Amino acid sequence: MKIQELNLRNYRNYDKASVRFEPGMNLILGNNAQGKTNLLESLVYLSLTRSFRINEDEKLIRDGCEYAMLECTADNQRLKIILHPKGKSLFLNKIPIRKSSEFIGKLNVVLFTPDDLGIFQDSPRERRKVINQEITKISSRYLTELNQYMNLLKDRNLLLKREKPDEVYLDTLDEKMIELSGTIIEQRKKFIAKINEVIDEEFRGLSGMQEKIEVRYESCVKENTKEDLAEMYRNSRRRDLETHVTGNGIHREDMTFLMNGENVIYCASQGQKRMIILAFKLALMRYIEEMTGQKAVVLLDDVFSELDAEKQKRLIQRIRNTEQCIITAAGIPSFLKSENTAIYLVNDGEIRRAGAEYE
Repeated sequence: MKIQELNLRNYRNYDKASVRFEPGMNLILGNNAQGKTNLLESLVYLSLTRSFRINEDEKLIRDGCEYAMLECTADNQRLKIILHPKGKSLFLNKIPIRKSSEFIGKLNVVLFTPDDLGIFQDSPRERRKVINQEITKISSRYLTELNQYMNLLKDRNLLLKREKPDEVYLDTLDEKMIELSGTIIEQRKKFIAKINEVIDEEFRGLSGMQEKIEVRYESCVKENTKEDLAEMYRNSRRRDLETHVTGNGIHREDMTFLMNGENVIYCASQGQKRMIILAFKLALMRYIEEMTGQKAVVLLDDVFSELDAEKQKRLIQRIRNTEQCIITAAGIPSFLKSENTAIYLVNDGEIRRAGAEYE
């Protein structure tokens, strides 16, 4: 997959911007707070219909403006999102799209950022978000079923808050949630299994270390059967009625990163954690390619500042076979000078192709 063109209007610190990217390596240069990360954020938004930095879409609209527009052409598909006070409007090839499930994944990107390191200390909710968004990129069915489950969960929690909940209706909700939970758990298990097929190899290739790396899926049930799920809801019923909230289910699941069988939080150095999360992102790239037949666009946001020269080279070697990579940096990494790299300069919300002095 390749992005040919990106257009922004009233987005973050960009009044109006247009940039044409090249296949292969693209390097975006600029000082801090000039808009480099905003460009990558816009591409992630066009992929997932949400930001990886904030939850409030209105903050993406340039101050004093009524709307923001994000548009890109990728593999001859034209994706467009308009952010406005009432929400967002999605367009695919100029045709309005009502369901986000029909839009997400048309552009597949994998983002690397120094903030990724927070995944180990983040709440389970944040790690679930990672699982959900990555499966959603390749399965619109997963997103549909997950949304259905979350709507049922909302209804169940409202019912539990009543003074005398109707337990017959509670049984009906449980039955519907059990049906959806089974298929969602199965897809999550398959996702984690695919990651574990390659994450260890990617870690060793990046770091040169021999530690065993894997991801463990923390499921809400031991076996993904209707009987086990039904038993889980039965066993939680009394507590749920007392606490007025659904305490167990797929909305409480998690994943744990392990090094030599131990949680990396307790045994890995900062350098090892950095290599583990990079290996995880490389595994995501391979997962997307296997499931869709297309290579994801790689986005590297100031990642090189966190790596020594040797690990920078190893990372580039492992992404060199991708069709397109877009990198932000304050300066040109020395090893990229020998690469065929398109260079762009960003300054105060304006972007332009660099001249011959940078080529």
